[in-house]
Amino acid sequence: MTILHYSIVEPSTAMEWDAYYELRFEVLRKPWGQSIDSTKDDQEENSMHLLMLDEMGQAAGAGRLQFNSPVQGQIRSMAVRSDLQGKGLGSKMLERLEHEASLKGYSEIILDARFNAVQFYESNGYSVTGPSYNLWGMIPHFAMRKSIVANS
Repeated sequence: MTILHYSIVEPSTAMEWDAYYELRFEVLRKPWGQSIDSTKDDQEENSMHLLMLDEMGQAAGAGRLQFNSPVQGQIRSMAVRSDLQGKGLGSKMLERLEHEASLKGYSEIILDARFNAVQFYESNGYSVTGPSYNLWGMIPHFAMRKSIVANS
């Protein structure tokens, strides 16, 4: 498969929202024995959500841009379906989130990367600024940042 067969949308229908949160749960929570309730946090409404769909309309990727301040956005809840990881889809999602951040006038994006995702973010221009936190006491995260050009 190539990236050309995928589309990125803002979830708008109940079916798209269900697929979006289900993918986040399957990739980011379920493998760690967490409940589906742990998929959402108190910043869902303060964010732009993006869903990547494959050619069959199935969820392939998800990610969100949290609105931290007039100049800073934060990437959260990035997930690519396990059978599609390593094919460049995460980079396409990240590129779109960065574009949206630029349109909002942001000059910086921050994120907290799981230890196994640091290399992915570094390959997309992010730099580690230090250790962040251990999710559920077992998943080390690292604070990362990237400067972008604001296009507001």
